[in-house]
Amino acid sequence: MISHEEKRSGIAFPIVVILIAMVTIVGSLALSSGAHTPARVWVPQTSVGH
Repeated sequence: MISHEEKRSGIAFPIVVILIAMVTIVGSLALSSGAHTPARVWVPQTSVGH
């Protein structure tokens, strides 16, 4: 006996995966943009004319 069950199209899984990826990308960008440290540049002092 063969039963004919209707299968879902399976579109929910790719949408969930895409949404999780988007949230991960936005979250990582938000975390990395909040931690700005000022750049320190060392310039040696030279005496002019000596």
